[in-house]
Amino acid sequence: MSDGFTSEHLDVFRNAYLFQQLEPGELELFTNKARYAELTPNSVIIREDDPGEQLFLILSGKVRVTKKTFEGIEQILGILEAGDFFGEMVLLDRMSRSASVYAHTRVELAKVQHSEVSAILNENPRIGLKVFRAFSEVISIRLRNANDKLRSLPFIERTF
Repeated sequence: MSDGFTSEHLDVFRNAYLFQQLEPGELELFTNKARYAELTPNSVIIREDDPGEQLFLILSGKVRVTKKTFEGIEQILGILEAGDFFGEMVLLDRMSRSASVYAHTRVELAKVQHSEVSAILNENPRIGLKVFRAFSEVISIRLRNANDKLRSLPFIERTF
């Protein structure tokens, strides 16, 4: 790992849902490629519609995920914290960023280039299966949460 990483950060990697099923040697493939970043509150990490090039793991602090409505209002979709990851969707669909992400508090991040993640997964199908299963489970949970939020809206206009 690059400068700035601590043993506590390595513990976050080990315990993060994305990497929980990996053996130590498998996990090391990711930690060796990770780069450290520290940001102050309200710093932009990802901007909606920009191309995506990195997968992020939160080492400490919190980030907020936002999406602009059709009216241009930025709506908070959620708050992520240590052990959570984001930026994975581009690995799956190669489309632009679907939401913006800001440092909500002082935040420490591990960043891995998508090209490096793809290389690890392509060269190690067993690791790829474990990581894609974790991606899928987390994306499913996030979709269910989004569906629950939609259900709680007081009025959704229907056009038939």
